[in-house]
Amino acid sequence: MNIIKKIMDSGSKPELVSIPAGQFFLLRPESSPKSTLECLYNDATLAIRESGSHRFELVVRKEVDDTELTSGDGGEDFEDDGLSVLSGQSKKEEEWSFNLDKSLHFRKSWSEQGEVAFVWRNTKGDAGEKFQFVVNSEIPLTDVGHFLHTVNVCEYEHKFKKQPSTATRENLRQFEFSHRHDEEAISDEDGDENDENNEDSQLGSKMGLLDLGNSSSESDDGFDSQEFEDAKDNFGSPKHPKQSVKVPNPPSAKTLLREHAALLVYDPTQQQFSLQDPDCGVSILDHGKFEYWLQINGKVLELGVDLTPLVNPFFQEETLCFIFNYSYETITLSYMLKFSDEATFSEFQQQWSKSLWEALNKQKWSAISEKEQRCISNANRDVDKELSLFLQDDDDSSSADSEESDENDEEEEEEEAEREIQSDVDSFDEDKKEEEYRSSTTLSGNKSLTVSYKNDRSFVVRGDKIGVFKVDDENNEVNFVTAINNVSSLKGRNFEPENPMLYTEDRAMIVQDKENPSLVFKMDLERGKVVEEWSAGGKDVLKYSHSKKFDQLTNEQTFLGVSGKSVFRLDPRISGANKLVTEQNKDYATNNKFSSLGTTQEGFLAVGSEKGEIRLFDKIGLRAKTLIPALGEPINHICNSADGKWLLATCDSSLLLIDLTIKEGKNAGSVGFVKSFSKEEMPNIFVLKIHPKTAAYMRTSAKQPIKFTKAYFNTGLNQKEQTIVTSTGPFAITWSLKKVLKGEKMSYRIKRYNSMVMEDNFRYGSDKNVILALKDNVKMAKKTGFKEPSKEMTRQNNWNEFLELSEKAAKRRNQ
Repeated sequence: MNIIKKIMDSGSKPELVSIPAGQFFLLRPESSPKSTLECLYNDATLAIRESGSHRFELVVRKEVDDTELTSGDGGEDFEDDGLSVLSGQSKKEEEWSFNLDKSLHFRKSWSEQGEVAFVWRNTKGDAGEKFQFVVNSEIPLTDVGHFLHTVNVCEYEHKFKKQPSTATRENLRQFEFSHRHDEEAISDEDGDENDENNEDSQLGSKMGLLDLGNSSSESDDGFDSQEFEDAKDNFGSPKHPKQSVKVPNPPSAKTLLREHAALLVYDPTQQQFSLQDPDCGVSILDHGKFEYWLQINGKVLELGVDLTPLVNPFFQEETLCFIFNYSYETITLSYMLKFSDEATFSEFQQQWSKSLWEALNKQKWSAISEKEQRCISNANRDVDKELSLFLQDDDDSSSADSEESDENDEEEEEEEAEREIQSDVDSFDEDKKEEEYRSSTTLSGNKSLTVSYKNDRSFVVRGDKIGVFKVDDENNEVNFVTAINNVSSLKGRNFEPENPMLYTEDRAMIVQDKENPSLVFKMDLERGKVVEEWSAGGKDVLKYSHSKKFDQLTNEQTFLGVSGKSVFRLDPRISGANKLVTEQNKDYATNNKFSSLGTTQEGFLAVGSEKGEIRLFDKIGLRAKTLIPALGEPINHICNSADGKWLLATCDSSLLLIDLTIKEGKNAGSVGFVKSFSKEEMPNIFVLKIHPKTAAYMRTSAKQPIKFTKAYFNTGLNQKEQTIVTSTGPFAITWSLKKVLKGEKMSYRIKRYNSMVMEDNFRYGSDKNVILALKDNVKMAKKTGFKEPSKEMTRQNNWNEFLELSEKAAKRRNQ
């Protein structure tokens, strides 16, 4: 969207440039008795226009829909009329104007949700009040940068009363406030010491101890439209914090390892790690009861974290570095330990891996076999060292096709990104049925997404209703079709359906009621009602799956299920309520806490557990051919490749991509479903996760830890799996299998939405289109619309402000 209007007339005052979509807010200081955040216009434009010789105005204009009321209650943004003390103009006027000069301290900032925003002083209101214009997410970053540059140019012309064509970058820098905190800039001229001291004390109490000691370097306020790359491991000059994070040693801790390493912290504004302490003591401590602690003691900084996947641990073997996240309140920082030699790094890696495994599994490392220990230890190794065997499976022609596909994707990327609108305002058709469907389930929101294979429909559970959607290929949208209302049992009891699974050529759906896990219900989608209820002989049916991967394309009646300690087949054709097939039922003596299952095209079955173990079966009722040991996290979901060579397991903070092809011995070439691995060999496990520096941004902006939704391969008959999709919080994420198998561990791409992504999956038969169920919307995204994580971080980065605020707080404490 091009925002430059090039002297288009607005009455007698020509507009120079505008941001055509956004929200307009009033920001009050925390000391104000009124709300600190008030939305003035929910749909507004921001523009600059000439108001005289060398004079300009900043104009905020409300966008009025033709259907809005022109008078009376409900059609206005304010509750009362009269003159506003904020601007001296009527509260009901649809335009706000401000003389554009340096006194506004106009700057680029970020909203609490991490969205790009413009902020400026309210020069006619109470002390400390500011205005905020949150830019719509569809506006290109280059346009945001151009608008800010135009503001600086106009302020230059107003101050010096001459044309700005000869102004240098240094001339314009005096009008930039994006790298100076607003209150600090105000105090330079107005002496607002009270406001500043109040804010300083609040900051000190919240995050003053997290000062990084990095002075913000000034940079161009415009955005570079070129691709950004993830930061290399460039180490800046030593920058020592003025304050340190003091974390006491846990009491009665036993030291398992003590080494030395340099400590660095990631600065996303510079896209690099900056040195904090060249020589720190690094210890792993045993607190007892399988609780472990990483302690770092340096001359200028001390910190510590629990050994848990929540810190997003990541080893870079090529650089002898270990990266992890440290969270404090709502802020997450990404730290790096750089070891001096390979032996020290290796010893730390082994101790960390062993201690983390014990913490997750609550048992001693020595309790498992050496074979299992090797499998677990190798799971975090560099991917590229083990992938040549798989890559040999691809013939030259398929490899060439894949490369050509990737090149085409890259060519389409920018064009598609500009076309696609990722606004999360409701885009449903305004028909009566849809409004009833949405309004009656507002509090529930969307829960799950099920994609049809047969008829290009998607089903979204929302309360006790199921919304039906279809793809509009012409407009690249997902449109509402109808709703199945008031899902209820045969006895008429309403319930919220869970674990939906399409069935018998997508004409029926299997669902459950969480209040009665021993039953499953068959819903006739053509009639929109439950028509049968089935049980598994008294077992709780925790999860179920098709007997074969593509059974929903057929009229196959049977399907598979698991309870905490059983794997079984159900056949609805058996008379009576109990549909358990006795001959195909495997009961274990102990509760293995089975939690997930998935099948291949031939009907091989993988079963995951809360313990993190995965069992591979060729037939139900027999012992598992292969047991893959637990890395520690529960297995929440399983997706198999059609040929059974690869398994994708979803854990909370990572995905496990498991190579099931046997490489050695008499069974070489078979898969772990059919034959057992030799005594010396175990499946290769490749752990896919978000890099700590990206995770730090995601955790801070979403205010929640990484927790992946169900991950899927793209799916289609006779189609090779090429891409993985999952989500966490408001972020949808894809991995390119081709890049992963070439050793590019950080090959993921991200697309951020303004609401939670509840579930996402590929459209059947393609890896180009992703269907997403947001909390209150259903959308389709092109794979080319996903961006590299550094671009997301650059787009909505609230770290600049944190660094400046913490540095300011440290300076005041030292005075």
